[in-house]
Amino acid sequence: MTRPYRLASISLAALSLAAAPRPSRAQAYPGSGVPAPPASEDITVHGDAPYASLAQFYTPNADLGPLGSGAILTTPMSVTVLPQDLLVNKQLRTLNDALRDLPSVEVRDQQGLEVSRPQSLGFQGTITQNTRLDGLNIIGTTAIPLENLDSVQVLNGLAGALFGPETPAGVFDYRLKRPTDTPLARVVGSYASDGLFTSEADLGGRAGDHGWLGYRIDLVHGEGKSWVGGSYANRTLGSADLDIHLDADTVIQVDGSHYEDSGYGLPGSIVYDGASTSSTNRSTLLPRAPDPTTRGLGQSGAGTDLITDTGLVKIIHDFGPDWRLELGGLYQDAQRNLFGITNTLTDDRGNATVTRNFTAVPHFTDGSNMASLNGHVRILGLRNDVSLGTSGVINDQYSYRNSIAVTLGKSNLRSPARFGYAKLPDPGGQYLSGDLFQQSIIEGDTLHLDRHWAIQSVFSESFLRSESFNNRDLRTSRFATDGALSPTVSLIWTPTGTVTGYFTYASSVEQSDQAPATARNANSFLSPYHDEMYQLGVKYAPMANLLLTLDAFRMDRPYATTPADNLFRVIGQQRDQGVEFFAQGALLPSLSVLGGVTYIDARLLDSGNPATDGGQIVGVPQIKSDVTLDWHPAFLHGVAFTATAHYESERAATDTNNSFAPQYATLDLGMRYATQVFRHGLIARLGAINLTDKHYYSSIADGNIVGSPGADTAYLAAPRTVLASLEFDL
Repeated sequence: MTRPYRLASISLAALSLAAAPRPSRAQAYPGSGVPAPPASEDITVHGDAPYASLAQFYTPNADLGPLGSGAILTTPMSVTVLPQDLLVNKQLRTLNDALRDLPSVEVRDQQGLEVSRPQSLGFQGTITQNTRLDGLNIIGTTAIPLENLDSVQVLNGLAGALFGPETPAGVFDYRLKRPTDTPLARVVGSYASDGLFTSEADLGGRAGDHGWLGYRIDLVHGEGKSWVGGSYANRTLGSADLDIHLDADTVIQVDGSHYEDSGYGLPGSIVYDGASTSSTNRSTLLPRAPDPTTRGLGQSGAGTDLITDTGLVKIIHDFGPDWRLELGGLYQDAQRNLFGITNTLTDDRGNATVTRNFTAVPHFTDGSNMASLNGHVRILGLRNDVSLGTSGVINDQYSYRNSIAVTLGKSNLRSPARFGYAKLPDPGGQYLSGDLFQQSIIEGDTLHLDRHWAIQSVFSESFLRSESFNNRDLRTSRFATDGALSPTVSLIWTPTGTVTGYFTYASSVEQSDQAPATARNANSFLSPYHDEMYQLGVKYAPMANLLLTLDAFRMDRPYATTPADNLFRVIGQQRDQGVEFFAQGALLPSLSVLGGVTYIDARLLDSGNPATDGGQIVGVPQIKSDVTLDWHPAFLHGVAFTATAHYESERAATDTNNSFAPQYATLDLGMRYATQVFRHGLIARLGAINLTDKHYYSSIADGNIVGSPGADTAYLAAPRTVLASLEFDL
């Protein structure tokens, strides 16, 4: 979809902001599906605003897999979207930074700040099942750039019926930029303290007779010092997206990207509460968060080097106004060179053993597919929105035959030691340590009983296979199941065109967790899990460009970990229940809002251990709030201000709940100035993340899930970071 920036209604006082041509909302190519702008009640003066300068946060539609694109207002699920305008104006560069702007989302860091698992409503995502690129499964535990994304779409809750087996963490769908109907050429130079410079070129347009070939190219390179003395970062992205229009109703989308992301010298993980599996580890408590800029919490030359190559092809055909066919395939290769630091505490006085390199999986491949046919039919006089589709993925995991972890020596968090170079041990080559296959057939129907009531039913039948192998190429586990059913049923009430109430029940199968490499059953997949969700919600659009959502939910999922016997297995059930509120759009013509607040009561039930039964799940705050406001009044002639407030209540740091990460609040501020120079758009942006330089943990996680056996793992958040950029629209 073409990214819209045309200004539909603009006061005469703001006409001085008119700049270079921008992508239009008007449907420029027949069959492109680009909607026309809504009519304005005021006197309309058509003009073009510089890229993202008006901060339009309202997103009316979301992609719902085999159901196709649908209005968020009438979708009987919780859906939140981070639009392009927010990503650009906050000068965000990493996906993790963007996801932290959503109140129902947490990020669990693993083996480095860019190797993470996203989670929604307190449930952790998997390696590939919960993360998608334009609807196709991708590897979620590697670095993902933001520059080539148009938006980040998150479906909060259990969605196995729509997308195939996955955890209740929901669906994180990253939507690529698409070619623009009018020529686009952006050049951006940016700076992040303490010395990281980045250049970006973003080009789009159409070529050929009647614009049959659309293109969008994004090139990024950044390198320099990060926010710790002796640290170094390097990012390079090459991305190309093509739309090949065979005729007015058929388009082939071809997308490819190469992304390299390296970061060295940043703080490593802090591992604690490992006394249950180590006679030398007497740490039981999460320590107070140290200053993340302290040298020695990480080590020079230690970090991550992530290389990801992605190719995607889609064929989309419209059969008139009522039916649409979409076919797609994706292949992704992710090399994860994980040479980071682990500070394993040996007592509660901050003493630690420092190791370099991780035993986690260094190499993933993903091959995913999707197909959907959706449209409208009338049966017995009643309208039915019907869908038929399939979605699947083959995920291969390759591990080193030999451990590459190296012990560097002893240290203390209060005065950390700095170690010299440590030679990388011989990894012994890579071997196939696990492969996962799943394919689902999906059927859906929304039956409209009358103007106000509808029933939506979506079912998927899934075929699952999983195998694991040890470093001697011997199979250690194998599982297969056919026809596993995942239903979702919703009752939808739309009393007016601006209000939707709904109740949704979902039950889903999911591929199980995989045992860490250090467990007795290393790399083994457990039997598939069965999850359940109840969600009751209401959505209200008080104005044309503002949507408010409120819902209550209850979900449960089997909970697996590695107890004292070091055998990875299900020990109980995670039950999360709570309420979420979200607002997205324009409060006033000059004031945009995105964010809200979420309350989650996440508990471990039926663990069989009195010390943990009924306790809070590690790392899940009961209250999380993230709100972004963007003020861009016309009378300031291009000057605008952005503010984001983040708050998290305390988080359980151990499964026995004897230690907690304290609550914290941070503030991000920014401003921009948009004008024109020689009839071309010029935008200067200045911002600060974590303005008050708060020291806190960005991630608290059960180490058994993220790879540190018998212990919990914490990562420090970034300190105050100053951001500046200058953009010239050619």
